[in-house]
Amino acid sequence: MKLRHVRPFRLVIKFFSFIQQHLLIIFSALILGTLLAGGIVGFRFLAQHNVNPQDLLSFFGKPSQNLDSTNGVTNFLLLGVRGEGSESPLLTDTMIIFSYNHETKTPTTISIPRDLWVTSLKTKINTTYLYGEEASPGAGIQLTQAAILEDLGLPIHYTAVVDFAVFKQAIDLVDGIDVDVTPGFTDTEFPIPGKENALPISSRYESITFATGSAHLNGETALKFVRSRHSYGDEGTDFARSRRQQQVVAALRQKMVTPSFLLDQKKVNALLDIISSHLKTNFPSSLYPTLAKLALDTKDQTIKSLPLTNLPDADGVSILYNPPTKKYSGQWVLIAKDNNWNALKQYIKNHLSQ
Repeated sequence: MKLRHVRPFRLVIKFFSFIQQHLLIIFSALILGTLLAGGIVGFRFLAQHNVNPQDLLSFFGKPSQNLDSTNGVTNFLLLGVRGEGSESPLLTDTMIIFSYNHETKTPTTISIPRDLWVTSLKTKINTTYLYGEEASPGAGIQLTQAAILEDLGLPIHYTAVVDFAVFKQAIDLVDGIDVDVTPGFTDTEFPIPGKENALPISSRYESITFATGSAHLNGETALKFVRSRHSYGDEGTDFARSRRQQQVVAALRQKMVTPSFLLDQKKVNALLDIISSHLKTNFPSSLYPTLAKLALDTKDQTIKSLPLTNLPDADGVSILYNPPTKKYSGQWVLIAKDNNWNALKQYIKNHLSQ
């Protein structure tokens, strides 16, 4: 099928059907500044997913007119949980904010360190979704959003939660991804699923190595690449894991936006099935056309990245600090430098306003 033979209106329907059905891909697309599309369906499909005809008109308006925002900024949150089959399946190993400034039309991503301390809860931020769900199913998103507001001063307007299985299956669906491993690393204590309590203790782990240079990864290997946290040096830090996670999502996006993938109806449908079974979100379906417009507005833009680390930034400013573990029940945590949380919030606010 040649694209010029598809009527423009059918392309619009195709575009909306993918967006309204699977918000995770759109969140990922927003984070990476691109647009995914796929699947040709009709008005019946739109109605099944509660997108009314009048909602489609929002696509032609300004996103700021429909999306919730604070001081002209809308914040989206993507949470990646470990998923079933792993120890503590509701712990969040990935926390990425996509912040969009409607006035400057500037998109920014912020990777939240999993060890960031939440004073009011006396726990690390990667446990908030777990504790919220344990207290009341469905409350995990609210508790995590509240923790981010407390620590970073960022109100989260919309959240998507997905388990890592979606990445593994999606990567295998596109026949693997290509990433640039820089630098290479070896992790001699990578946990083997299902052997958390095995004896001897050494049998609980395997050794994995990623050599410096270009690498083609299948789903299972890609998950090891992003989950590794016991290698020597900087690659054993959560900051390196956050960087590798963004690499994998970017590489997956590259494969998904190729014509060979988008025009393969079987693969597109399989992708939709994979995502729908692993996604939770508080984003209303009536706003999918607006989100589509925002995706289009940002697809050609360079997305700024704001890393939150205990290392000096380009200006020599350190915003996080690793305090003595004895003050936090032996846990390795991160807090605001000099315990000045207001300074951290102002630092983030200044960067998002540029």
